[in-house]
Amino acid sequence: MPRQMSEEKQREFDELKQFFQVWETQLFPNQYFAADHPHHPLNALSSIEQKFGRSRALAGLKQAINDNMEIVGDFRPEQIAHVDKVLQQAGALTLTQMISRQSKAFRAILRRGKIRNDTEFYMVSAALSDTSSGRPEAENTTMGSMVVAYEAKA
Repeated sequence: MPRQMSEEKQREFDELKQFFQVWETQLFPNQYFAADHPHHPLNALSSIEQKFGRSRALAGLKQAINDNMEIVGDFRPEQIAHVDKVLQQAGALTLTQMISRQSKAFRAILRRGKIRNDTEFYMVSAALSDTSSGRPEAENTTMGSMVVAYEAKA
């Protein structure tokens, strides 16, 4: 039986789901699966939510959004402004808000010095693979150690 979500996690799920829906339907429609196909990301999310509950769906949703966020590092300011406008008109979190949230979460992981779950693992791994970021070598070393420790634990 799926466990009950806190009000805060429920709000987070709703906000992220709305962002993801706009991203997947209006901004960057999935080019591999039609909207009615069971493997379309929104249908997969709905299936996970129905089978396993919102807590599990939230974890997968965060990972899917992190995957989508990897492309925004190459966006020009006018592209970010356009995406923000579409998201805002749909009543969703803006890309700017999502980048800020992800940045705060990333900094918290670095301060903690430990990866706690798969979502954080993928976030740190993606940051490590981004060789164009100009991140200090000491930070890359720390992230590499965190990834190795998490993989050894898993």
